[in-house]
Amino acid sequence: MGGLLYKDFLSIKGKTHVAIISVLTVLLVVLKLIVAFADTPAAWLMENSEGEVMSFLDYLVSMPAQILPIMCISFIAMWIPSVIQNDEKSKIHTYLLATPVSKRTYIAEKYVFIGICIYAAFSVCVAWGIISMAFLADGAVLDILMLISSFLIELFSLALIGASIEFPVFVAFGKEKGQMIKTGILEILAFFAVAYLFFGNLDILEKLDFNLIMEWAKTHSFALMFMAAVSPLITLVIYYISYRISACIYERKERDYE
Repeated sequence: MGGLLYKDFLSIKGKTHVAIISVLTVLLVVLKLIVAFADTPAAWLMENSEGEVMSFLDYLVSMPAQILPIMCISFIAMWIPSVIQNDEKSKIHTYLLATPVSKRTYIAEKYVFIGICIYAAFSVCVAWGIISMAFLADGAVLDILMLISSFLIELFSLALIGASIEFPVFVAFGKEKGQMIKTGILEILAFFAVAYLFFGNLDILEKLDFNLIMEWAKTHSFALMFMAAVSPLITLVIYYISYRISACIYERKERDYE
């Protein structure tokens, strides 16, 4: 399985991604230290709607940690069809027939690989969040980062559930048809979202307030901790069931490669 993992790592240009993340992490640390210990010019101070004065530089340096979770999940979602397509192009299925690698091991490797990617992305997001929150005074910027951090486990659990749905589809239909099905589902969801914006009750969106969200998070801190503890267990069960389904589908397709 180690060789298959390394093959998939190379297929998504893993070395390049690791190098980029490493350089950006070092850059984030350097910028954080500069902003933390340098005097903030008055021109860089701003006041929010609550009358709170904060440094625009603090907010600017915290932005990468705010957008990184969504970026990581988006990249991982693209890697799932990528590893399937790479195997289709390299005709690895025919090669595996002549090796002792079982078909269940082949499918398990895909799940292990994406699981490692999701865990690595989660770890990077946690590290960036800790770096961004260092030396920050109490205020809106720190509250935003803490709110995002409190939902990271649930967010990446949803990413794992998304992978659980995608894998059987791509294993059954291949990259091209699987991508068409995925695009179709996303277009249907986008249609309902647009329809809601035109015909739904938008008063709920207008009443959304960051301070209320923060108060809700503080009030329901135990519930959030419970969700953070339980969601990975539930997600792993779903992930395992998805693996069994994909393995059965792949074994039935064996005659297509023989």
